[in-house]
Amino acid sequence: MPRSRHTGRSASRGSTEKSGLKDDSEIARRREFVQSVATIVIWNIALPSSRGSEVNVDVAVLGVGAAGEVAALLLASQKGIDRLRIADVRKGRLEHVASRIDCPVEAVRADFGKKEGLRKACRGADVLLNASIPMYNEAIMQESLRIGSHYLDLASEGSPDPKQPSRIHAQLRLDEEFRRIDRVAILGLGVAPGLTNLLTRLGTEPMDRIDAIRIRVYGSGYAHVSDHVFAPLFSPETFLEEVLWPAPVWKDDHNEKLPPFSGEETFLFPEPIGPAICFNVNNEECETMPLILGKGVRFVDFKYAIAPPRKALLEALYRLGLTGREPIEVKGQKVVPLDVLLALLPDPSSLADRAEGYTCVVVEVEGLREGRAVSARYWTCMSHADAYARLGVQATAFLTGAPPAATVDALLSGAIERRGVTTGGGLNPVPILRRAMALGVPLFEGPIGSAKGKKLVV
Repeated sequence: MPRSRHTGRSASRGSTEKSGLKDDSEIARRREFVQSVATIVIWNIALPSSRGSEVNVDVAVLGVGAAGEVAALLLASQKGIDRLRIADVRKGRLEHVASRIDCPVEAVRADFGKKEGLRKACRGADVLLNASIPMYNEAIMQESLRIGSHYLDLASEGSPDPKQPSRIHAQLRLDEEFRRIDRVAILGLGVAPGLTNLLTRLGTEPMDRIDAIRIRVYGSGYAHVSDHVFAPLFSPETFLEEVLWPAPVWKDDHNEKLPPFSGEETFLFPEPIGPAICFNVNNEECETMPLILGKGVRFVDFKYAIAPPRKALLEALYRLGLTGREPIEVKGQKVVPLDVLLALLPDPSSLADRAEGYTCVVVEVEGLREGRAVSARYWTCMSHADAYARLGVQATAFLTGAPPAATVDALLSGAIERRGVTTGGGLNPVPILRRAMALGVPLFEGPIGSAKGKKLVV
């Protein structure tokens, strides 16, 4: 799931006049929520820095789309961050997010696709939180190595070629280089991937053998957004890639890639959602979980809930060639069909007050413990109305942006000692999950096959 696009002005103290909030009481209510986070987060130790021992640290959020905005707002309320920087190529997004932050923030307009822009955005940071689109991951990781910082991102790039693995494997190969500089790079720490990996680790920790991991996501495939026939709740480009590219499924000891819209099933989501039609999609958990978790993982799949009318629309866009990346000639001009389609779709960060319904991510695990079959089912579920009341965003943005903010806190407090490159599945999930819940991420557990459950206690 979510990955956001990336965005200048000089360091400033935020104001509310450009925040898009509706009245003074609403502004006060949201400000109270953001400021309350500061009472929850406690920084225990200083982060080792390439510049020596320091009490405070510098954090750069690269990309302030829907999820990056949430991460920046939550980080701004945390103690122990000496400098918070937000960077994006879009001036309007920078100004909007900076106006919502009530502490000094440095806003840097930078194109991450250009070396000088990337260096300007990252300069001096102790932690790089990459909330941009996945195509920039490897370049940002190389810059992280160069400046000696910790690194987090939200998701990785897949592959349209059924014979090729996703790009996350190239990122994982940088493990030794990050170990050498005594830093950690945590890949895919949004909601899916991210919370999915942490909850899977939580559920499989007591298992001796992992028989099955099933991940189901309800969100963009069923979301209703006023004034839009189709409006993905995270990067539209990434959503299209995930739905229309071959979908990996782990079986026994290898990955198979299945065609788009394969594996149709009706899955029972937790209340109040209920049953929804799901299909296999392209997400990296199927490729990384067996590598990271070990324990002889036998099966992993990942499916999105996609309503029949939405499926028909996506198939039509694909067959018409509107998702194509090769330029075509239109009235003497070269045009990329996908660029036209993306230009017609709304920015997910603009949907906060128009999205209706829920975002829900479910993880089910089955395995053996001391020869006995065991299982667990965990999930997060949040309404768009609740996310808007909390932070003025839609639920997918909130659930994607809060986990990396929680992870930065866990990292800087000393709760994450791991070095090298890993995913959430390679970490102790408890410190991060506790912090995520403190930030407002609702987590639940219940039996497989039931729509009911209770609040998760970790």
